[in-house]
Amino acid sequence: MENPILLAPMQIVDLFCRFAAVGVLFSLLLNSFYRAVSKITWSYAALAVCCVAYLLLTAPIANHHYGWLRPPLLLLTDLTSLALLNLYWLHTKDKIMLSALPRWVLVTGGIWLFWISYFFLFKAGRGLYHDIHHTLCLSILVYILIDAIKSFEDDLVEKRRRLRRIMITTISFYMALLTLVELAQTSLKDHWLFSLSNATAALLVSLYFSREYNLMAGRPSAESSSPLPRENTEPEPHPLIAVLTKLMKEGFYQQNGLTVNQLARELKVPAHQLRQMINTQMGFDNFTQFINSYRIPDVCEALSDPNRARDPILTIALEAGFNSIAPFNRAFRQQMGMTPSEYRDRFQK
Repeated sequence: MENPILLAPMQIVDLFCRFAAVGVLFSLLLNSFYRAVSKITWSYAALAVCCVAYLLLTAPIANHHYGWLRPPLLLLTDLTSLALLNLYWLHTKDKIMLSALPRWVLVTGGIWLFWISYFFLFKAGRGLYHDIHHTLCLSILVYILIDAIKSFEDDLVEKRRRLRRIMITTISFYMALLTLVELAQTSLKDHWLFSLSNATAALLVSLYFSREYNLMAGRPSAESSSPLPRENTEPEPHPLIAVLTKLMKEGFYQQNGLTVNQLARELKVPAHQLRQMINTQMGFDNFTQFINSYRIPDVCEALSDPNRARDPILTIALEAGFNSIAPFNRAFRQQMGMTPSEYRDRFQK
C-alpha cells in the first residue's frame, strides 16, 4: 500500500493558497473565454495554464505522489517564460510573435520545442539540459525586463505602459527570482517558508489580476456611455494641439534626446495628459514616431537642397535631432521606403 501524504499545518495552508490561486486563474479564464475568444485570450490562457502547472508542481508533496502527472506539469512549468513572452509581445507589438520571426528561427524554435517536450515528458527533465533550459528562460525574462524599461517612456498607449510597469515591478522580477533560486541549487526552494511565501504571493497576484480584469470588463465603453454625436459633427481638437504644432514648427524637435517629459515641461502640462493627447487625437502610438514625423521631413528637405549636396548625411541627421546614424537610417527607411542616400540621389544631376 502506498504511503499516505502527511502534511504539517503550514503545508496545509500552503496547499490552500495554491488551490485558491488555481481556482481564481481558472475562473478568470472561463470568464474571458465567455466574453470573447481572441488571440489575446488564448495568450492569457497559455500563461495561466503554465502558472497553474507551476503551482501544482511546487506543492509541498513528494515527487513520487504525482505519478504520470509530474512530467507534463514540469514541461508546462518550464514553458512559462515563453508564454509570458508571447503575451508581452502581442500586447506591445500588436501582432503575434510567430508572424514577426524569420523562417529559420521558426524552424529552430520548432525543433527546440520538440526536444524539450521529449526531454521533460520522457526523460523527466533530468540532466544538464534542465539547467541550460532554465538559463534560456532567464534570458527571456531579462529580454522582457530590458524591453519594458527601455520602451516605457516612449510608449504613448496607457494600456501598454501599464503592462510594461507590471512586467517591471512584479511578473518578470518574481519569475526571475524563482529561476535564480532554481539555478542556485540550494535547499531554499525546499524550505516550507519559501514554499508558503510563494503560494501566498501567487494567490495575491491572481486575486489582483482577477480584480483588475473584472473592473475593466465592467467598465462601460466610450460608445455605450457617451451620448450619440450629432450628425456632421466632429470632436473639437484639443487646444494643446495648436500650441504643440507651433512649438514643433519652430524646431523644438531638433533637440537631441528629446523626451515626453521634457516636452511636457516646455508646454507646462502633465506628461500623462500630453501622452494621451498625442495618442488619441494625433494618432501616434509612441513618442519617437511622433518626433520623427517632424525630423524626417526636415532631413528630406536638407537632402533635396542642392546647396547642401556635400554635407554628410550624419551631420544632417544630427541637426534634425537624431542621436546616431543607425536609428536614423531605420526611421528614414521605415517612413520613406528608401535609404537616405537613395533619396538624395534622386535630386543629384
